[in-house]
Amino acid sequence: MKNIILFGGAFDPIHIGHLQMAEIASKELNADVIFIPAKISVWKKESAPFVDKVEMIRLSIKDTHQEERFSVSDYEGSLKTDINYSIDTVKHFKQVYPNDKIYLLIGQDQANSFHLWKESEEIAKLAQIVFFRRKTDELNIENVNKYKMVEINKEPNDINSTAIRELKSLDITDSVIDYIIDHDLYFMERIKSMMGLKRYEHSKSVAKLSYLIAKENKIDEPKKALIAALVHDCAKELDPKEEMRIMVEQFSEFLSLPRITYHQFTGSVVAKEQFGIVDKEILDAIKYHTTGNENLSDIAKIVYAADKIEPTRGFDSSDLIDVMKCSITNGFETVLKANVEFFNEKGVNYKNPLTQKCIDQYIK
Repeated sequence: MKNIILFGGAFDPIHIGHLQMAEIASKELNADVIFIPAKISVWKKESAPFVDKVEMIRLSIKDTHQEERFSVSDYEGSLKTDINYSIDTVKHFKQVYPNDKIYLLIGQDQANSFHLWKESEEIAKLAQIVFFRRKTDELNIENVNKYKMVEINKEPNDINSTAIRELKSLDITDSVIDYIIDHDLYFMERIKSMMGLKRYEHSKSVAKLSYLIAKENKIDEPKKALIAALVHDCAKELDPKEEMRIMVEQFSEFLSLPRITYHQFTGSVVAKEQFGIVDKEILDAIKYHTTGNENLSDIAKIVYAADKIEPTRGFDSSDLIDVMKCSITNGFETVLKANVEFFNEKGVNYKNPLTQKCIDQYIK
């Protein structure tokens, strides 16, 4: 006989917190974990197709090297009905594993409302209910006693799938990040709606390159570079009247700069207002990704450089990418020099105050 944990949920998308819960429970109970994504959740509105949720779980399991103990079931997605209740799922897996001990893993909020679940008493007879307790929240002791629930006394990180869908957090594995970007899920749908296809593909390429450079340089929070790069051009196709309104109201000191640079300033506003991004380092990276500026953070240097050298630009930028991957400091100086040479060759007037400050500080 072996122990099997049924871990159901929306997983929209699966995040690091879900994986931590599964890992902790697996160790505590010496059990295998089966992730069971809901086809349509009773409690919350989902925004990714079922097949995508299943694939993101598979990718997360692979990323965390848990293939021996973790698996994902598409059982609920294979049903003809849109809504499936936990009692049906537990009965199904009890039939599949008749000689094994079945656990049903839930969160504290679910434990508190368990008495509202369909055939809750029957579920508790077929499976041992286990839950994670949040020390800051009140626990429904009556439910714990009535259904003989077992508490797992370790708290995983408190991560919210909604925050991920809205680009306020990216507490997901790298393969899931790539999957979301490549399949236009969640926040990518909104970014896509803001620009034409060519610029959208450019933004995705800048984002992937920025994240790669950040990770290769082992900076503390590499996903900041990814977030900034994803939305760096979100205002490039903003209505001209709206663009000018924002510039006059918030960036009047930069009105003398070429109009082609305005989108970096208005982009920082759009990022804050439409994506809820408040991190100053991310906003500044967006704000100066075209012109550069003095005293740039590593995140800003990465996004500036990646914007200029990402592979879809139409020239062989592999040497510049390599030097950025080796050193942000040396790489940024090299890319900046290359950009100045390009402007000189094309006769482009780049000598605005911000770019000049950038050149004066970083080109020796």
